[in-house]
Amino acid sequence: MMNLLRKGLTLAAQVCGVAVVCAVMTGQRAAGQPQSAPDTFSFVTTCDMRNFVGPAPAGKRYFDGLCEALQTIGAGEFMIIPGDCDPPGPVRATIDRYLGTNYVWYPVLGNHEFGNKTNLVWLRDWAKAGIPNLTRKGPPGAEETTYSFEFKNSHFIALDEYFNGTSDSMLNNDIPEATFDWLEKDLAATRKPLIWVIGHIPIKSLPDMDSGRNRHEGGSLTSNPAHKERFLQLLKKYHVRAYICGHTHNCSVARVEGIWQTDAGHARGAGDKGAPSTCLKFRIAGQKAWVDIYRGDTNGVTYLLRKTVELD
Repeated sequence: MMNLLRKGLTLAAQVCGVAVVCAVMTGQRAAGQPQSAPDTFSFVTTCDMRNFVGPAPAGKRYFDGLCEALQTIGAGEFMIIPGDCDPPGPVRATIDRYLGTNYVWYPVLGNHEFGNKTNLVWLRDWAKAGIPNLTRKGPPGAEETTYSFEFKNSHFIALDEYFNGTSDSMLNNDIPEATFDWLEKDLAATRKPLIWVIGHIPIKSLPDMDSGRNRHEGGSLTSNPAHKERFLQLLKKYHVRAYICGHTHNCSVARVEGIWQTDAGHARGAGDKGAPSTCLKFRIAGQKAWVDIYRGDTNGVTYLLRKTVELD
């Protein structure tokens, strides 16, 4: 009798063990088991490395030095370049060399791509080949230069700020009706909790956070006050987490009229003495987001964490 009882208890334990294993394998959670981690990822922004890709004089580095530093800093899931990566071919080749040919990037049109037909054709061809994680192409006339994409819990919008409503020929900073219409529809359509808008020109040009240098002082993505206010209200209405930009060659992360503006400065390494070379690394955990500001030394060799800002 005792032997039969022992066999019965052993069999019950085995069945129970199988049930636990099956529960784990099918994704069921035992009581008290923690929930899965929220969306967690990172991405980097670099910009305005134009004409300083390499090679540099002995002991100095240009954009290639920053790419090599990202092997230690961590390049995240992808790189966003908010303008002036011309010529884009060598920039992409440098990324390939240090971060791999499968590393994803998202180039955004800047004034030096807009002003050079070869660069513009290159970027259009890149887009035509297939924008990774594409959600929506831009309005007619800007199908390859304005676009949105999504990654995990985030929606990203890249704006062509040289589009006049029909073609890339905007000489004066402004936002045409076609862009406003497309932007609002795209913002309204997403269900992602985090939204990021990217353009080359800042909402407002700010001095460099370390050197104090000020370029394009007073400059803005639109010279029309009513259009600027309309743009800001759209970003506020849809709770855009940050506007990512460049153009000034000066790094700053600050609220501008109620919107977080992250200016990635320049990624020229030793090629620009007016402000340190910069990489912004965005870290996302659920609905929380931080930006780590990495700045290079005067030789463009070593990049250190200068500051972390929570984008609340």
